[in-house]
Parts: sequence; structure tokens; C-alpha cells
Amino acid sequence: MSNFYFDNAEKKLRLVDYLLNEISDKDLNKLMARELQKIRLIPLDMFAAKEAISNIIAAENSRGTINFNRAITGLMSLNLSTVTVRNKFRFDNYYRRFIKSRSRGYDFEGLIAGLLDAEISENKTSPYDIVAMDGSHYSLKTLNKLSESPVLKSIKTNFTTYYNNFEGGEEYKKELGAIIQESNPLKWLVESQDPVFLDIAKDILTEAMSEINGMLVGIPMSNQRIKMFYFSREKLIELGLQTDMINAPKSKGAMQIRFSSKIFKDPTISGELVFPDLSTKEYEDFLIGDESTKKTIETLNNFGQKYGVNGLGRQLPQDIVMDLAKSEKFITDMNFILGPEK
Repeated sequence: MSNFYFDNAEKKLRLVDYLLNEISDKDLNKLMARELQKIRLIPLDMFAAKEAISNIIAAENSRGTINFNRAITGLMSLNLSTVTVRNKFRFDNYYRRFIKSRSRGYDFEGLIAGLLDAEISENKTSPYDIVAMDGSHYSLKTLNKLSESPVLKSIKTNFTTYYNNFEGGEEYKKELGAIIQESNPLKWLVESQDPVFLDIAKDILTEAMSEINGMLVGIPMSNQRIKMFYFSREKLIELGLQTDMINAPKSKGAMQIRFSSKIFKDPTISGELVFPDLSTKEYEDFLIGDESTKKTIETLNNFGQKYGVNGLGRQLPQDIVMDLAKSEKFITDMNFILGPEK
């Protein structure tokens, strides 16, 4: 008995020593890349990401690892760190690439469309980016920080149409024509506090937002979280009619609904989308495994070799190998097929 315990302890010490001292960052990255490819990483391409993420969420909902209604309200408290092992690594890896992406705006569309099982708008001129399952149209924005000003859309056409169809007094129409020439006509209308001009501003905002149900803003953080702020159409109009809520357009001559960052103090709803945050140690434990997983890989290799498939054990995702290592039925069946160890 003493030899058995001594041998086991010695094996564990050798494994710990290997993990702590032998494997380099370079080796771990190679091992990580190889293993992660086997679990089918979530792509950054927004259309492919949408499908991959939507399928993962459907599977996790059915397993009961998450309880997500696939609506904006549920998105505000969605914690993806409770998903199954393979998907934890997929979401962790996806977020680490997402936060460094140069096309983060499009990636955000793919992410939210996948989570909500929504359709991505392929119309580049539409004010909305996705159509949710209930038919709601949402504009999606991603910013780097809370101090930035989100641009909802251009309103040049809305101003022109309103001016051409204006039925008020000639004096007001003439003044409206002059206001349109201002660098920020919407802000001018609101800050005038003239009841007629405030009504004009409200009409223009209402028409400009007629095709959307709301705006969702996401601000990625370094701790594997995205701060979420949702504004309904009614809230956007309400905020747009407040002084100091509309900033100057990004480029000279543009007519835009560009909100001040002050709107983040008064969203319709807000929350956080949480991604798994896995440590290097967790990656090591997953990718390298213990003695039981190593033995299972050897068994699978022997089984594959029996039928002409080389390296079967290393072709399977590590989470499947780990599950098989815990299965007494698998061990019994393999012993029956392969026979006793020589």
C-alpha cells in the first residue's frame, strides 16, 4: 500500500513541477492554439459569429446552464461564465479577440444579433442594425469609453423634407431656413426654448426615429464585461429635447443626432454582459489535463490505431476527453475492446 501512495504522490509532484517550471509561455500558446481550434472558435465575421453565438445560446438554454429570454431586458444581466466548459473557452477567447478588433462596430452587431437570435440588416442606409425576433428594430453602437458621444443617424433628409412641407407662418419658415444653415440646427432649435421651434425639433426627432424601436450602446471593459445602455425610442426623443443633450456633428456640414455622453446617466435600462474570464492556470488545467485524461488519450489512440486511425485521442476536444475519463462505462468498454494492458 505504501508504494502505491508513494508512486501516486510522486506522479502528482512530477506533473506539478512540469506545469510550473517546464512549460513555457510559447509552448502553452502553441498548445492553446491547437486545442482551441478543435473546439471551433467563434469567428469575428459578424454573419458567421451571429450563427455560431445563436447556436451556442440555444444549446446552453436547453441544458439549463443559462436562463436567457433572448430579449434586450435579459441581455442586461446575462452572465456567460456559467456555460459548459467548452463554451467557456470559446466565449473567453472570443472576447479577447473582440476587444482588440479593428472592426468592433460590426463585431458588436454580430454578437448582439447572435445573443438575441436577431437578423442583421444588410441595408447600409437603414437607421437600424438588427431586427429582433419580435420584429423590433434596434440601432447598435459600441464606444471605447463613457465620455464618448454616440451618433444615432443623419437627419439632413429629415430637415429638408420638413422645411419643404412646412405649413406654419412665413416668418417661421424663413427663420427655419436660416436655422438649417447652422452647424448644429437641432441643438439650436432645442436651446431656443421657443415653443414653436421645440415642436419642430420634436417632429424632426420623431420622424427620424420612426424606423427604430431603440438604441443599444455597448462599452467593452478590460475585465471581460460589456457595459450596456438601452434607450427606447421614446426615451431618445425625450433626451433629444433637453438642453445640452445634443453635441455638434463629428464632421463639419453634417446634420446628425449626436447625443452627449450625459445620456448615459438616464437610460431606459442598463446593465452588464459578462463573459468568462479564464486564468492561465485554468487554460493549463484544461489543455494539459491530469493523469486520467492523459491515460484516456492513450486509450483512444490505441483504439483508433486498432481501426487505422492514428492519434485519435488528440483529435478530440479536451472537454470530451475529460468527460470520457470520468466515465466508468467508457473505461469498461475500452478494456473489453482492447483487452488487458500488456
